[in-house]
Amino acid sequence: MRLSRYTLLILGFITSSHMTGQDLQDYKWKNRLLIFVAENTDNKILKTNLTAFTEQQKELTERDLMIFVINPTHIYNQDGSKANLNPGAVYEQLNLSSGFKGLLLIGKDGFIKAKKAYPVAPEAIFAKIDGMPMRQAEQRDKER
Repeated sequence: MRLSRYTLLILGFITSSHMTGQDLQDYKWKNRLLIFVAENTDNKILKTNLTAFTEQQKELTERDLMIFVINPTHIYNQDGSKANLNPGAVYEQLNLSSGFKGLLLIGKDGFIKAKKAYPVAPEAIFAKIDGMPMRQAEQRDKER
């Protein structure tokens, strides 16, 4: 009987961890991620910087960029809806300190490519991406 309770406990833990949302690894090799980090998502600098990026939807789409806004308790999509990601797990994955306020660029390989405090010019991030070997290969393939 103890074994079955233990087994149920483990299965419950596994199920609940999968139900808490996707993992950043689910985007690996599909998308680059821009993660805007702030303690408070009503932060004026965050909103201004986020708007600077979201106004350039064509550039985001061309670079397979997805935007998320994260605070310690929630993660939001670009449109402000709640994302299906676990904020605690993402903070841990990205090794974020609670005091960091800025932008993270995650490459398609899942590694952090840039970590900058606000404000960050969209052109600087686009140039960083365009200089990446994978992005250059994507552009060459598109030209063919």
